Amino acid sequence: MRTARVTTMAPAEPERCIGRNRELWDHWTGFHVGSDHYDVKGFLEGRSSLEFFEEAELGDVSGRSLIHLQCHFGLDTLSWARRGARVTGVDFSPEAIDQAGQLAQLADLEAEFRCTEVYGLPAELDGRFDIVYVSFGSVVWLPDIARWARAATRLLAPGGILYVAEYHPVVHTLDFDDATRGPVVRYPYFDRAQPIAHELRGTYTDSADDVAESGYTWAHSLGAIVTSVLDAGLRLDFLHEFGSVWFPVLPYLERGEDGRYRLPRRIEGELPLLFSLRATLPEAPPS
Repeated sequence: MRTARVTTMAPAEPERCIGRNRELWDHWTGFHVGSDHYDVKGFLEGRSSLEFFEEAELGDVSGRSLIHLQCHFGLDTLSWARRGARVTGVDFSPEAIDQAGQLAQLADLEAEFRCTEVYGLPAELDGRFDIVYVSFGSVVWLPDIARWARAATRLLAPGGILYVAEYHPVVHTLDFDDATRGPVVRYPYFDRAQPIAHELRGTYTDSADDVAESGYTWAHSLGAIVTSVLDAGLRLDFLHEFGSVWFPVLPYLERGEDGRYRLPRRIEGELPLLFSLRATLPEAPPS
């Protein structure tokens, strides 16, 4: 359950919001590691945490260097390691990075994990990676989407790929409260400097946590995300949208025979729930 409001803050205050979010994710990590939602036991038994389209869209990663931004406790990072990538995961939560290192050891997978913010990535990482990977639930926690795209781009070697698999920004406009019976627009879609302040009870997993907490997210439209990538100097390869998701990210989604969750049949029309984006850093500057 959550409630939220759009909050007007002074320009210097995003850092305070990020600090509060770090505390939130430190607290959530322990619940997430033990939750059915993340199914760590299944992962250790060989299950991949990647969505069905990610492997097809990114292709063979064997021997390629991949950095996962906002990796949480590393499930997706390590799923790419199982497919042969040389992986580095970064996250701003010390607790998440600690759990990621432990999980890599349990899974007997080679990986490097670093505790750092996306906006504060060390210069020694510049130009080192074939792939920058961003996965679900990441960009909404960042105040400046153009700065995010520039930070991701400087990590890439010439010819490298930025691959983003994310919740569609439309999803973040909709009421998430448990009692909601259908799509209700509640939050902003278009970019704005003001954060959305959330009063949260529990997490999005199935953990039993009755502690009320606060956190901050920012609205980023799909147009703003794509434009930030182009402005950072990348060439767009594709942008795909998907109408299903692997868990009920909205309380009224219904599970189909294929195990995927979609809008219920009683609701006319469609909504995108996920999107993927791939963009490439040119080998040489355009003439």
